[in-house]
Amino acid sequence: MIKMNLVSEDSSILTAPCQNFNFDAPPFDPKEFAESLYDFMKSRDGLGLSANQVGYPYRIFAIRTDDSPLIIFNPKIVDQSENIISMKEGCLSFPLLFLNVKRPDRIRIRFQHYDAKTQTSQFIGMTARIALHEYDHLGGELFTQKASAFETQRAMRKRMILKRKVNK
Repeated sequence: MIKMNLVSEDSSILTAPCQNFNFDAPPFDPKEFAESLYDFMKSRDGLGLSANQVGYPYRIFAIRTDDSPLIIFNPKIVDQSENIISMKEGCLSFPLLFLNVKRPDRIRIRFQHYDAKTQTSQFIGMTARIALHEYDHLGGELFTQKASAFETQRAMRKRMILKRKVNK
């Protein structure tokens, strides 16, 4: 297993675009990383987790799907619906912070598995939302940037109150 820890929410790795994972000269075993990333996400009750959230600057993320765990390497969105849905989102990197974010309700992503095989898949509803949230992480974009400044400030105040309650 590869040891992982969440980076702090103000870490610059979260706002820097990630690089593609190079299967020809891998920096670590991709299968072992995939398993570790998924296990870490699951241990934190997350629905998704990107590699940069645990300090690795590569275009890799894990998501829970209805069928099974899915670890996505080097994703590229190839299509998305015009139907946009607004819904509350949270993030393992920003505990106790929840914001309304607008996202397409359907996407198609081309990606690689840990064995470098390429696949294109469609994701709908919540799975699409999770994949888009993690995809944004890989580009250095945070969900806090997708909400209005007013809503973000209000949510940050609520978060401070929740943190005080939790820390008592």
